[in-house]
Amino acid sequence: MTIERQRPPRWRMSRLTARHRSSSVVAGAFIVSVMLTACTGSSDPTIPVSLPDPTAPTTTTTTVTTTTTTTEGTDPSSTTSTTVPGPVVIQPSDDASSIVDAAPEGTAFIFAPGIHRGFEVEPKDGMEFRGEPGAVLSGAIVLDGAEDLGNGRWRITGIERTGRDHGTCIDDAVACGYTQDLFIDDVMLWQVSSEDLLESGAWFWGDDGIHLADDPAGRRLELSVQGHAFRSAADDVVIEDLVVEKYATMAQEGAIQAQESGNGERGAGWRIEDVDVSGVHGAGIRTGDSTIVRNVRSHHNGQMGISVSGGTDVLLEGNEFDHNNVAGFAWGWEAGGSKFTRTTNLVVRDNHAHHNNGPGLWTDIANVDTLYEENLAEANTGPGIFHEISYEAIIRDNVVLDNGSDNDGWLWGAGIVIAASEGVDVIGNEVRGNANAIAGVQQDRGDGPRGPYRLDRLKVLDNVVEIGSGMIGVVEDVGDPSVFDRDLDFEGNVYVGPVGDSYTWMGRILDRSGWQAFGQDVSGTWR
Repeated sequence: MTIERQRPPRWRMSRLTARHRSSSVVAGAFIVSVMLTACTGSSDPTIPVSLPDPTAPTTTTTTVTTTTTTTEGTDPSSTTSTTVPGPVVIQPSDDASSIVDAAPEGTAFIFAPGIHRGFEVEPKDGMEFRGEPGAVLSGAIVLDGAEDLGNGRWRITGIERTGRDHGTCIDDAVACGYTQDLFIDDVMLWQVSSEDLLESGAWFWGDDGIHLADDPAGRRLELSVQGHAFRSAADDVVIEDLVVEKYATMAQEGAIQAQESGNGERGAGWRIEDVDVSGVHGAGIRTGDSTIVRNVRSHHNGQMGISVSGGTDVLLEGNEFDHNNVAGFAWGWEAGGSKFTRTTNLVVRDNHAHHNNGPGLWTDIANVDTLYEENLAEANTGPGIFHEISYEAIIRDNVVLDNGSDNDGWLWGAGIVIAASEGVDVIGNEVRGNANAIAGVQQDRGDGPRGPYRLDRLKVLDNVVEIGSGMIGVVEDVGDPSVFDRDLDFEGNVYVGPVGDSYTWMGRILDRSGWQAFGQDVSGTWR
């Protein structure tokens, strides 16, 4: 694996509009561009003159009166009053952590326009967090005082290194695990492991400070320091209409996280909607149980767009996960557009996963009853949709295009991969231009909560398949051909474009007649 193929570009960050964002978020939308070009930069948004900038947050309350009614009528003695906190307005200059800590459960908060820095929020049950147009939550601090060393190098001293190192990197990206990132004019720089590797667009953190090869004079220099924007195991939390950026979140955790650190207690009933997350070192979002993630864009993050670990009844709908794994993690360890682990009843519907360094949509380890429906997965370096060492799943009506550029042979790099998983239906998908088309893979992957991980009861039906130079079929590397005697059926698929020796079964490469001789696609169509 070479760094030229895997190394992500040094993304240019700019405020552009995500295709599905609401107008309230568009005003402050923050994305990262694919090209490293000159940036104009921008000053922090300011609070409009029409909005006051009080020294204390604005709070309103509502008194709710309840009475008990019996068959004889209303009982006046049962009347009670409850004070419900109204929206608390948080200004960029406020300490949001302290304000939230002091508020009771169920409080609603509104982030005023501007860049909010220097805090991490621990939500309580029923809390709601919304942003006005232009509200940005940033996990970075602004640096100044760079020293010109006179040799095309600049140094910043006096900054404490607080991040941690976690993760497996690709070759020549050994610094990928360090959680803190440096940005110039919203450009996320590539972190190198020694001063000798410094070049334009890169940085190095040595014992004597931060070193870089780009002159920061007159430019905005930022360093991510905060680990999370929101993290707790509270229930029924709402996060809406916010831009979240530049958090020094450890790999395998999320800047927005409905779970305690590691595999701690999960919250339930979170709703994360109309949010833009970018420039996070780990994952943009990590869900809990019964979480709804809708109309979110999570992109240009160091490791991945979204992580679901152990969630039950999670719904991901109408989201965009793109250009993730820019820090250079080895995606086989865990990186790319998304990864879902040990979920039950996961629904992934109408999402767009594209241009990620790794898989687009990936269920891995003991996922049960997964539904992938009407998603678009395209131009990911790994598989478009990857269901691995898991159980029952339906993968239907998806469009899977041009994935698998990081294919290293065999039947990897397929648009849709089913690996050592049983009870999977692949139905009605459009699969075109991938390194391989649809793959069933059997390997020795041990046992899970429902028995051995094995390829069985695989139905690949009524898909439109363009194979190109790749293949479709089933492979194994355990020396046990009994996998081909299991319930594995390819039927009713429509093949378009040139098709030659494009099928694999029983360790053989086959043409159409050989494929059908094994009983596959007897009623298939070739166009």
